[in-house]
This record gives sequence, C-alpha cells and structure tokens, in this order.
Amino acid sequence: MGEGRTRGNGAGESGWVTTRVAAEALGVDPRTVRTYIQRGLLKARVEGEGVEKAYSVDIGSLHALRDARKAAGKHPHKTREKTADAEDFAELIRDLTAQVVEASTEGADLRARLQLTERAQSSLEEEARALREERDRLRSELEAERSKSFWARLFGG
Repeated sequence: MGEGRTRGNGAGESGWVTTRVAAEALGVDPRTVRTYIQRGLLKARVEGEGVEKAYSVDIGSLHALRDARKAAGKHPHKTREKTADAEDFAELIRDLTAQVVEASTEGADLRARLQLTERAQSSLEEEARALREERDRLRSELEAERSKSFWARLFGG
C-alpha cells in the first residue's frame, strides 16, 4: 500500500484513503474502521492478501458516516491527544523501568562488593590471629632458649 493519504484517478472520483486516515477523520481507532467496513457502514476495497491485507476506504462513504455520526451526536474523539498522552505515559514507564533496572543492577553490584569485603575482612582477621599465635609461640621458644645457659644452648641441653 502506498504512502499517499488519498487515492483516485481523476478530479471527478471521490477517492480512497487508508484505514488510519479514516480513523483520524472519524475520531476512532483503525480497528473500529475495519469493524465499520465489515458491518457495511463504510465502503472499502481490499488490497493485498494475508498479512499484507489492507483496506482502502471510499471517501464518499467516509463523509456520509461522519455526517451521520455528527447528526447522532457522536463527535470525533481527540485521538491525537489521547495517543500523545499514551505515548508520553509509555515513555515514562520505559524510563522508570530503565531506572529500576539500573538501580537493581547497582544494588546487586553493591551487595556483591559488600560480601567480598566481608570475606576479605574475615580472612585478614583470621590471618592476623594466626600470626599473633605464631608470634607468641616463637616468643615463648625464644624465652625458653634464653633462659638456658650458654653451654646448654651450645650443646643442646
């Protein structure tokens, strides 16, 4: 389907528009336009097949339905404002989600660093305790050796 908003072969023809353009003109969702087409409220032609299937809506039937809706008191909704609000809301949710993920990641990193720091501290404390014990043992051995006489130390007695 082309990028043009209207389609027609000459000035005398009413032309065709996409379902998106028809939805904007009626102030409804494009899905509602497809429902109007299925109910026969809008004249349309099918273009493409399968996932490529799209409708082109007759401008004359679009104007007729819009006039009928106005007469019935159904004014077009401001879909653009709603869409902009929804897009702003969606963007806000994406930003907040990104911030939550970032904070969660940072929290996990900090927890891991804290655990490593605690392990390192306990390892250092254990090593310091072992070194103090060895120091005390060596000190007592040294004192024992010093308390012996020169000859006893020399001949291992």
